[in-house]
Amino acid sequence: MPTIYSETTDGFQAGAIGSSWNTVHDHVGQGSPSISSTYYNFAVGAVYIASRNNYFIRRSFFDFDTSGITSTVSSATFKLYINSTSYDNSDLIVVKSGHDPSDATEDWFSTWLTGLGGTLSGWSNSDSEVVAYSGQVAAGMGAGYVDITLNSDALADLVSLSSFKIVVMNYSADYQDSAPTTLAWTGVHYANYSGTTRDPKIEYTLAPTGYGNAVMGVASGDISTVKGVATANIDKVIGVD
Repeated sequence: MPTIYSETTDGFQAGAIGSSWNTVHDHVGQGSPSISSTYYNFAVGAVYIASRNNYFIRRSFFDFDTSGITSTVSSATFKLYINSTSYDNSDLIVVKSGHDPSDATEDWFSTWLTGLGGTLSGWSNSDSEVVAYSGQVAAGMGAGYVDITLNSDALADLVSLSSFKIVVMNYSADYQDSAPTTLAWTGVHYANYSGTTRDPKIEYTLAPTGYGNAVMGVASGDISTVKGVATANIDKVIGVD
């Protein structure tokens, strides 16, 4: 199964702390994205600090070189390494991103959406520019790799895009645009971690292309089945590749 690893331009960024959920949710970003961390315990989350009556959100960003994927992808899994059971209480979702990984001064916290042509003010998951690449990943996933199944939109973009960019955000509050009432954080590892044993990665499977040679002088493109078997399900004919 082929594997591609996140580029070292992955990282995280937060919005400003504030007493208005809508202002915090639609913020442009606070400071520049951090792309040098090997891991971070507060990588993804949406929290409410009751003692201060303040909200706070952080999102994590990843990009993958997918220029080498040129044929149909039948399935793919985004594998994200969770730091520990002490930092795994935010649920997650993987969403298509329009941020620019080459510019770490850009406010990725907001341009994940505006880079796709969306409207930052008042955005919600019903906006057409907000493209979910996965379903909800429940909190409490434990330490180690969590496997996140990528959906059909993601599978298509793995082929059509040369740079596959995603933002991982809190699902229940941030993605759903529903003000949190507690603290929810999940810590993850990034590509700058030594080696690749904990790097964010995508494992994928290509769809079978079928038997591609002529049979008895007939071009493969003119053959739909061989003895009733679809050519897409044939690797060999009488033991010959």
